Amino acid sequence: MDILLFPLMYPLFMSIYWIVGTVYYVACYERKLKRKVDKDIGDMGISFLIPCYNEETTIKDTILNVYNLEFPNKEIIVINDGSSDHSARILEQLAQEIDFKFINLRDNKGKANALNEGINHAKFDYVMGIDADTIIDNDGPYYMIQHFKNDSQLAAVTGNPRIRNKKSLLGKIQAIEYTSMVGGIKRAQSVIGKINTISGVFTLFRKSAVEHVGKWDIDMITEDIAISWKFHLHKYTIKYEPRALCWMLVPETIGDLWKQRIRWAQGGQEVLIRDWKRGLTAINIPLFTLIIEQTLSLIWVYWIIGALCWMILHINFLDIYYLEYQFTLILLPALVLTFINVLQFTVSLLIDSRYEKLNLITFIFLSWYPVFYWLLNALVAIVALPKALRRKKGAFATWTSPERRNEE
Repeated sequence: MDILLFPLMYPLFMSIYWIVGTVYYVACYERKLKRKVDKDIGDMGISFLIPCYNEETTIKDTILNVYNLEFPNKEIIVINDGSSDHSARILEQLAQEIDFKFINLRDNKGKANALNEGINHAKFDYVMGIDADTIIDNDGPYYMIQHFKNDSQLAAVTGNPRIRNKKSLLGKIQAIEYTSMVGGIKRAQSVIGKINTISGVFTLFRKSAVEHVGKWDIDMITEDIAISWKFHLHKYTIKYEPRALCWMLVPETIGDLWKQRIRWAQGGQEVLIRDWKRGLTAINIPLFTLIIEQTLSLIWVYWIIGALCWMILHINFLDIYYLEYQFTLILLPALVLTFINVLQFTVSLLIDSRYEKLNLITFIFLSWYPVFYWLLNALVAIVALPKALRRKKGAFATWTSPERRNEE
């Protein structure tokens, strides 16, 4: 097999796997879900944990949204993680108007530490972790908590995030991504039994499961990926609930998007480095499959670099036939990959249209989006790996917040 074939065929294989998994999940499970919500929850209650760092433009709307949810048995716990803006003052003023617990941490020690502080004050058996820019659909908590009634091994139910700020081109691109990539991947992973990671922006946890695995890791840059793998290693399950919707703000500049994706890639690599030995020795086929998938994704990136370097060193610009061969070898799989990705996006958009009507103009971006997605994944993986290898165990993984423009 030519050295160029693996980097070209790997994304093609993954796209086909996601399409098949998505269609199978919808056909065998999702199409049977009822849109009418069951509000019979008995005495089950939720403690909403809202960690906050420099979110003065969004935090009030998020708290008021949760406060106004119809869900009856709830408490709101807001953790200000040493914000340097006016977040603390806004929260102090709001606490005089509505009832919620306000934990004001002096120093910024990261989202995981803030969540750990919040869960220590939670009175209910279930805790909902949401970001400070999240707006939750009224029925979302009902859909999610129903899963815990008859499944003692269920640790978390992750929801279906949607995009609030879709006016910019970057917002439209990410709206496509969350619909076609994030939702599709979670559906496909649900088929094999292991969702790679919960969505940190909107997930309902069983409090006892969080405590059993040692809570959130303060030294991991992405607390959601880290705790997901801890659940897997302790033989807990994670479910995806597509009917539980929330709306969030996404980065609107290339710089902020780049920082976000570096953090995501670094977080995934940190977990893989930490847990791969335990995962491979565990008698758990879905977890083994998940580790192989993550490892191949990393190998794919560096194979691309090696293949391009090999091609440059061995290319003979005077050999026209050789150049035509190399061009054909790259062009044909690329065209097939583009077609498969457009098919994947179209299928996912049609499926998710039952939850949110997306503007059909988004289909314009489908043809060239695969190039953007795979190229971005490759670049961030390369930059993130040295950061992941330098992780300091026990050190607080602090966070930064992107600039917010709270628009619909």
